[in-house]
Amino acid sequence: MVAADAEGLAQYLAVWEGHMTRSSGSSATRQWKRLRSRLEPKGHVDAVAGRRISGWAFSGKQPVQVEVSVNGKLVASVAPHIERHDVAFSFSGEAGARVSGFRVELPEDVLPPDDIVDVAVSVRAPGWTGRSRELKRVFIAGRELVRLVANAPDAGIVGPFPKPVIDAVAAIWPESCRDLSSVDGQRAFIGKLRKILGASELRSAPAIADYARYLRSIWAHFNFVDQFFPAQNARAAEGAPDFHCKPNSVFEMLSIAHQLYVLKSYGIEGDFGEFGCFKGFSSSMLSHACALLGIHMHIFDSFEGLPPAEGSSYAAGEYAGSLEEVRDHVRRFGVIEGVEFHKGFFSDTFRRMSPPPLMCLWMDVDLELSARDMLAALDRLDPRATLFSHECVADMFQDGNIVTAPHPDNPIPPVLGRFEDLGRPVTGRFIRGNTGAFWPREEAVPVMDHQLLVELVEAIP
Repeated sequence: MVAADAEGLAQYLAVWEGHMTRSSGSSATRQWKRLRSRLEPKGHVDAVAGRRISGWAFSGKQPVQVEVSVNGKLVASVAPHIERHDVAFSFSGEAGARVSGFRVELPEDVLPPDDIVDVAVSVRAPGWTGRSRELKRVFIAGRELVRLVANAPDAGIVGPFPKPVIDAVAAIWPESCRDLSSVDGQRAFIGKLRKILGASELRSAPAIADYARYLRSIWAHFNFVDQFFPAQNARAAEGAPDFHCKPNSVFEMLSIAHQLYVLKSYGIEGDFGEFGCFKGFSSSMLSHACALLGIHMHIFDSFEGLPPAEGSSYAAGEYAGSLEEVRDHVRRFGVIEGVEFHKGFFSDTFRRMSPPPLMCLWMDVDLELSARDMLAALDRLDPRATLFSHECVADMFQDGNIVTAPHPDNPIPPVLGRFEDLGRPVTGRFIRGNTGAFWPREEAVPVMDHQLLVELVEAIP
C-alpha cells in the first residue's frame, strides 16, 4: 500500500468510525467492529535486555512503525523487518504476520548509568487513522544502578521490609528509607520498590527476586486453601458461633507470613507458635510459609474446644477440632513436615514442657483465661519478635498506644501486662478482620500496613 492509499484509507475509516459510533446494535456496527479488530495494530514485546528491545508487530497490509519513547520523548522508530514464522502460524492468513519481527537498539545517551528511565514501546499504523497502541511499558536501569542493587551495602535501617530489600532501595534512594514506621513512609518506599520490580535488570537481583517469589508463592497457596478448605463445621449446628471453619482470612494470614520473612531477614531466630487452631485453616496457610522459610512450627491447642470460663459469652467445648482432623487438614492443605502438635489446655501443656524459643507468635485463644495460661510462651519470644492476635478491633490501636479493658472474653490485657513485666512495652497496628499485631517499642521490627502489603503483592510482575 502506497502512502497516498494509506492516507486515503485513514480518512475514510475516520469518517466511517464516526458514523458507526453514532449507531449501535446494527449488523453494520458489528461488521465494523470485526473490521476494526482485524486492522488494528497487533504486537508484543518479547524481551527487554539492556538497550535492546525485541518483539513483533503488524497491522494487516498496512505498514507499521514500532516507536520507543523514553520518559515521554520519542527516541527510536523502526519498521518490522524480521521473519517470524511463529507469528505467521498464530495469525494464519493475516497479511503482515510473516515479516513482523523487530529489534530496536536504544541510543546509549538516553540511558544514564545512574538512573532508571520509563520506556514505552508502541506500534503505530499510519493508515489506521494514525493511532498508536502501547505494547509495553517498562523501567530500564543504568549499569551503575544494577551494580548498586546487586551489591547493596548494609544501610543499617530496620523497617517492615526484608533487610536486603531495604538495603537495595537505600542504595539508590536513601531518602525513601528514612520513615518506614509511618504509612506515608512505607508508601514512598513501595513506590521506589515498584520501580525496581519494573526493571528486569534490577528485579533479577537475589534480594528482590527471592522476596517476590516468596510473596507470589504464599499468596497463591493461601488463595488455594481459601477455595478448597472445608467451609462448614459438621459438628456444629447451623447458626452456631463455630459453624464456619474459616474464622480468619487470607489477608490476615498474608501479614503474618510476610512478617515471618521480614523477621528472618534480620537474623531473628526461633520457632513459630500458633496458639488455638480450631480446624487448622490458618495452620494450613502458615505451615506453608514456615516450610518455605525453614522455620519449625508449633501448634498448641486442646483439640477439645474452649475451656469453661466464668463470665464468658463462649460455651465450653466451642471451636473444637480434633487432633486427627487438624493433622489431616494440614497434611492436605499445608505442609505437615516441620509442624509439631501439642495437645492439651495451655495450663497443662506448660506444666509438662517449657515453650520453645519463638521468633513470632499467632494467638487465637478467645479467652482471658487462656491468655493467662499461655503467658510462659511470651517469656520465650525474642525481644525483637512479633505477636499477632485474632482478638482485636481497630479502635484498640490509637496513635501507637493499645487501648483495651479487662474482660473474660478479652485475651489482650494479660498479654500487655506480661510485656510490661518483661520491660518490653508494646505498640501495634490493626491488620484486618479481628487481627492485630504487637511488637516492643524498642529494637523490634514493625509490621507493614496491611493495605500497602496487598497492593505490593498485586504489583509483582
